[in-house]
Amino acid sequence: MEKVWGSVNRVIYYNDKNGYGVIRITLDPKNPEIKLVMDKLYSSFVTVTGVFERKPIENENYTFLGEFVDTEYGYQFKASSFDRKTENTLEGIINYLSSDLFPGVGKIAATKIFNTLGEESLSLILENKKNLDKVRGINKLQKDTIYENLQKNLSFKETTLAFLSLGLTMSVALKLINHYGPSAYEIIKNDPYILIDQVEGFGFIRADKIAFSLGIKKDALVRVKALLIYILNQYTYGKGNSYVKKSELFNLMHNEVENEDSFFDEELLNNVIKSLVIDNKIVIEEEDIYLKPIFYSEVDFANKIKQIVNYEHQNDFIEADIISELNKLMRKIKITYTSEQKDAIVLSLLNNISIITGGPGTGKSTIINGIIKTYTSLFNKEELVGEAIYLLAPTGRAAKRLQEITKHNAMTVHKFLGYEGNGNYRYGKDTIIACKMVIVDEFSMVDIELASRLLNALSLDVKIVFIGDKDQLPSVGPGNVLDDLISSNIIKTIKLTQIHRQQIDSSIIDFAHSINKGIVPDNVLDMQSDRSFVRMNDNSIIQNLVFTIKRAIDKQMDLIKDIQVLVPMYKGELGIININKVLQEEFNPKKDLEITKFNYSFRVNDKVIQLVNRTEKEVMNGDIGQIISIDYQNNDYLGLTVLYDFGPVYYNEDELDDLSLAYAISIHKAQGSEFDLVVIPFTSKYYIMLKKKLIYTAVTRAKKYLIMLGSLEAMVQGIKKIEVKKRTKLVNRLTNVLQNNDSEIINDEDISPFDFL
Repeated sequence: MEKVWGSVNRVIYYNDKNGYGVIRITLDPKNPEIKLVMDKLYSSFVTVTGVFERKPIENENYTFLGEFVDTEYGYQFKASSFDRKTENTLEGIINYLSSDLFPGVGKIAATKIFNTLGEESLSLILENKKNLDKVRGINKLQKDTIYENLQKNLSFKETTLAFLSLGLTMSVALKLINHYGPSAYEIIKNDPYILIDQVEGFGFIRADKIAFSLGIKKDALVRVKALLIYILNQYTYGKGNSYVKKSELFNLMHNEVENEDSFFDEELLNNVIKSLVIDNKIVIEEEDIYLKPIFYSEVDFANKIKQIVNYEHQNDFIEADIISELNKLMRKIKITYTSEQKDAIVLSLLNNISIITGGPGTGKSTIINGIIKTYTSLFNKEELVGEAIYLLAPTGRAAKRLQEITKHNAMTVHKFLGYEGNGNYRYGKDTIIACKMVIVDEFSMVDIELASRLLNALSLDVKIVFIGDKDQLPSVGPGNVLDDLISSNIIKTIKLTQIHRQQIDSSIIDFAHSINKGIVPDNVLDMQSDRSFVRMNDNSIIQNLVFTIKRAIDKQMDLIKDIQVLVPMYKGELGIININKVLQEEFNPKKDLEITKFNYSFRVNDKVIQLVNRTEKEVMNGDIGQIISIDYQNNDYLGLTVLYDFGPVYYNEDELDDLSLAYAISIHKAQGSEFDLVVIPFTSKYYIMLKKKLIYTAVTRAKKYLIMLGSLEAMVQGIKKIEVKKRTKLVNRLTNVLQNNDSEIINDEDISPFDFL
C-alpha cells in the first residue's frame, strides 16, 4: 500500500449520495518521500479518487493510503483510506468556514473569526459557543450556523472513523449514517443485528462480523437470538418450509457454531426461544417453531379459503345456464371445447373457488379464455362496470405471456395488491379490492405469504380460479400452496390430461410428460426435429453451449428474446455465475464502459434479469431486458438503463444489486416463462439440485427447441430421485386436523438457500 499527502488544489467531482469524489492535490516538493512520487508522476499534482464523508474543500490537507492505477484518464491514486487535517492558518480556516458546509457565513465573517480567535478558532468555538460573542460583526444566525455545523461535522467524522475502525468501507459507513443519522454508531453498537431487518444488504454473517468487532461475545443473548432467526430464515425462505421442528433446532444451531467454543446448550436454546416469543418474532405450535409472518400467513390463508368456499352467493349461477352460454360461445367464436375443457369452465363458474391443474399442452390458457367469455356473457353489461375480472400471474413475464395468449389485460399479483416496496402493500385486510372474479395463473409459484395477502385483499363474494401445474417446482418461498390446496380436497379441482398443444413431429411435450412419470424415453439420445440430448464430459459443456448459441444466432434467433440457457445452480465452473461470464465475453466482449458490481460487470448490450419486485419502477422479479446505455459522468459510473418489453428502466449504482446477467438463469427464475430455444447442461455436479420437478420445469420452458448437453446419467438420477416434500401445515388447517407432520425430514441434500436466490 502506498501513501501520498498534500493539499486540495481542486475538487473535480463529488457525489453527495455515495460520497465518491475525485480531487486534485498539490504535493509538497520539499518532502523527500513525496519527491520520489513526483519523479514517478513527472508532476507536482496528483488526481485522487476515493469515498469521503463530506465534500473536500480547497486547501485542506489530506494523507491518503491506497495505490496508483493507470486509467484512461491517466495515472491516478485510488485511495482506500484517508486522514484529514484542517490547517490552523488564515487561509485554511477561511476556506473551511466559508465553504458550502456553513451556508450564510462567507469569507468576511470567517476572516473576522480568525483575526479574533486566532489559530485555535475551531477548537475554541467547539469548547464554548460563547467564544463567538467575542467576534464583532457576525450575527446570531451566523453564530448558530457555525457552532451547529462544527458539531455536526465533528460528530459525522467521529462516527465515520468509528465505523472504519470496525473494518467497514467508507461507502458502507456512509450508508449506515444516512440510514440512522448522527447516532448511527451508538445504535448499531447496542445491537448490530438490527441491521439484518433494517438495512438492505445486511445478513447475519455480515452483522456478526461487526458484532465481534464491537466485542459482543459468542454466547450473548442478542447474538444467539439473531443466529436462531438466521437459521429459521434459512429453513423457511431458503428451503421453503413453513416451520422447523424444535427437536431438530438444537442440532441445526449446533452445526452453525461447531467451530466456536462449546458455549451452546439446550438451556441457552430454550432461553433464546422464550425471549424471541416475548419479542413477537416467532410462534411455537405443538413443538414446531414458525417465524411469526409465516405462521399467521398460513393461518389466515386457511381461514379465508374456508370462508370463501362456504360463502353463499345471492345470485349464483345455475349449471344449465352456464352450459347454455358456453354452447352459444362455441358457436359464436367457432371453437369446440373438449368435454374436459367444458368441465373445467363449468366447474370454475359453479364454485366459489376452483383449481385447474395440468401439464404443458393441456389447454389451460384456452380454458381461461372460455371462463372469461362465458362469465361475461352470463351478466348484463351494466352489472360488469369497471374491473370485474382480474387475470393475475406471479411474475411480469408470466403476466405478459398470459395477456398475449388470452388477449385480456393481465398483471402481476404484486401490482394487483399495490405493492409499494419494502414489504408495503396498498391492499390487504383493511382495504379490500372490489372485483367479481380473480384468475391466478402459474399458481404453483405463489408462496404462502403472497397467497395469504392476496386472499386477505378479496371480499367473500368473489370467485377465484387457481390455475397451475402441480408437478412443476413449488414456490421458492415458504409453503407448497397449490399442492396443499389440492391435497386438502376442500376445493373442487379438475386435472387436465388431454394434450392439445402437440405440433406435428414435436416431441418436447411428450418428453416432459415422460419425465413427470419418472420415465426416461428410449429415444432420449435420438436426434428429434425439436429436441436433442448430446452426451459429453463436463470439460466440453461450456464450449458446446457457445457453439449451440452461435448456430442459433446464425439461424436468425435473438440472443435476448429467443435463446435461454437454464442452469440449476449458481456456484462452480458450470454454475450460472461462471457460465454468464463466459457467454458475456463471447457474445458481448468489453469495448467501452462497464460497471462492476459483486459477481458481474455490466456492459451495453448485455442481457440482464431483474431479481426482485420493484413496483415503483414497474419492473418485476424475472423480467429480462437488455442494457442500452451506461451513465458515466465526471469520471464516475452513476448507473445504467435497461430496455424491457414495456420500456426503459434506469438503475442508479446503488440499485445494481437488483440485476444479474441473464445469458444463463436459474430454472426457478425461468418458471412462468417460455423461450423458443432452451439449452440445459447436465452434470453430476448439480446432484443436490437435480430432481424430477426441476428437470420437468426446465424442459417445459422450451417452446420450439430443446437442447440438452452433458451427462445423461445425471439427468436420469435426477428424474429417479425421491423428492423431499416441504414442511407445511396448510392441509391440516384446511381440514381442521392440526397435528405434527413428521413424515418429512431435513437432510443434507435439501436445497441451500444460496443455490438459487
